[in-house]
Amino acid sequence: MNIANLLSQVYSAPRLSPETKHDAISRVSNSPLSPIIKWVFGKPLPQKLLMYKKVGYWPQLRNPRSFNEKVMYRKLFTDNETFSNLEDKWRVREYVEKKVGDQVLKEVYHVTDDPDTIPFETLPEEFVVKPTHSSGPIIIIDDKKDADWESIQAQCNDWLSEKHGVLKQEYWYWQINPKIIVEERLHDDEYGVPLDFKFFVFNGRVKFIQVDVDRFSGHTRRFFDREWDPQEFTLEFPLGPKIEKPNKLSEMISVAETLGEDFDFMRVDLYQPNEEEVIFGELTIAPGSGRERFSPVEYDFKLGSFWQ
Repeated sequence: MNIANLLSQVYSAPRLSPETKHDAISRVSNSPLSPIIKWVFGKPLPQKLLMYKKVGYWPQLRNPRSFNEKVMYRKLFTDNETFSNLEDKWRVREYVEKKVGDQVLKEVYHVTDDPDTIPFETLPEEFVVKPTHSSGPIIIIDDKKDADWESIQAQCNDWLSEKHGVLKQEYWYWQINPKIIVEERLHDDEYGVPLDFKFFVFNGRVKFIQVDVDRFSGHTRRFFDREWDPQEFTLEFPLGPKIEKPNKLSEMISVAETLGEDFDFMRVDLYQPNEEEVIFGELTIAPGSGRERFSPVEYDFKLGSFWQ
């Protein structure tokens, strides 16, 4: 099968879950053709072809205008050595603590490059397990007595064997030393999985806030401006509900702007379970890898205009 067509189908297929897509891409990247694939897909033209299929317009990368174009430019034409520290789910904690303090950090129970050392017997009844060198994969344990430890260890070993971000040209992931992190499980009484507040910080100022609801079932998404006025444009997922203004919105904005102040753009992901403490989620260098469709498309260019 033509590799470009295969990857295009994998990236754009609406019925594939993120986990299925991740697995398919990993199998392609670890195949005997991997060196050829990496050589071909390291070039701008194939990346532009994949981007065109997703965003609906031919991208201009050397003089980017839209948000997606600028994400793609960051991937293909920059070489920022700090990005790997920020995308590393373990090492980013040092940056966050230095900038805003450790009160926003989730509790970590264990970090390792050997899943056999995970102390399952001493872990709390609930926790989450995820790799430090990728985005998306996660195992959520709500009651450890029902957990399949052998399956968890096998999945962790699979994660550690993967080199994330190769086909998407997200070079910062290649530089992360892969580990497994076991950390606190967050709960929200109303939503179950806490709302995911994603702050789009341009040159140290929050312009928009993306709120993801039901990320693991019936995923919807809505944007708000910094005054919490709901927006009607969509990005990749159906339009989500109009969420009540968080009682600590100003604190979250302050945390996000402090964490993103040293960059022309940074997406800062935060939680506020049960409207209590503000909790850090992650920093995202390239949202959607530059391949998520805005509707109407003019908002792609509006957000791009803030990225100077």
